[in-house]
Amino acid sequence: MTTVVTALVSLLFTGIFIKLGTRYGWGKRIREEGPQEHLAKAGTPTMGGIAFLLAAAIAWFVFGETREGTAIVMLMLAAGLLGLVDDLIALRRMPGADETTGLLARWRILFQVAIGAAFALDAFNAGHVLTGTMLLDVFLYTFVIVGSINALNMTDGLDGLAAGVMVIMLLAFLGQSLAPILIGALLGFLWYNGKPARVFMGGVGSEALGAGLAGFAILSGTVWFLPLLALIPVAITLSVIAQVSYFKLTGGKRLLKMTPLHHHFELSGMSEEQITMRFWLVTAAACALTVWLIRGVA
Repeated sequence: MTTVVTALVSLLFTGIFIKLGTRYGWGKRIREEGPQEHLAKAGTPTMGGIAFLLAAAIAWFVFGETREGTAIVMLMLAAGLLGLVDDLIALRRMPGADETTGLLARWRILFQVAIGAAFALDAFNAGHVLTGTMLLDVFLYTFVIVGSINALNMTDGLDGLAAGVMVIMLLAFLGQSLAPILIGALLGFLWYNGKPARVFMGGVGSEALGAGLAGFAILSGTVWFLPLLALIPVAITLSVIAQVSYFKLTGGKRLLKMTPLHHHFELSGMSEEQITMRFWLVTAAACALTVWLIRGVA
């Protein structure tokens, strides 16, 4: 029932956000060097993650009851706030901005580490122990959070891709009461975010989702299974790392046609719908395997 209620609230909030974004010019800028088909998306309202984050937070504070869920919500709101600042800087091309990502990378990572470390320390103190050594656990948890934030951010490159992948991954955490609420919030958003997208989630949405995914894994004791569950975000992140490394080692040659990975498939002739659906299917298989392995270990 909380899923349905949250989905309806998210649907309403996202619809309102689209009208506001169109009225006040919160349009997405599209990289000219990207796939040419994406240039038609210029001007589509961005920062729509505000809508589903607000819907999920309100639903949680009405229906929620666990400390763990509240901790994840606070982590997501903190990461979302950072993503919002990033979006606003990019949108307005403020001083100190990176043309494509907003905040300069070093500042983004610094704030992500601070947010991750605060959550990691709280998780350790609450009894969520990974190795038994506080400094090592806080380091590992922080690494997982920062990595997950950036992986989901890179995954948000096609209509419906990041939101759909996240919904499927959340199925592995249905035992936690926040997961159904967040699924509902994303379903309401996906109504408008499917191709052709009428709104993009922006960094405020993707970075919050990445933080939330890491939070679920940490507080459920399934961190070691996260790379399998998040197979698509991991593959997308590795494609960027591999492309940059190969480019530097070979003096300018490219391993892939373009990164992140979904753009390589686009330039290879696949449509957005085909790529998104296949990435959803791979995530569904990875999620099923993850749940099976977790139950086997338990």
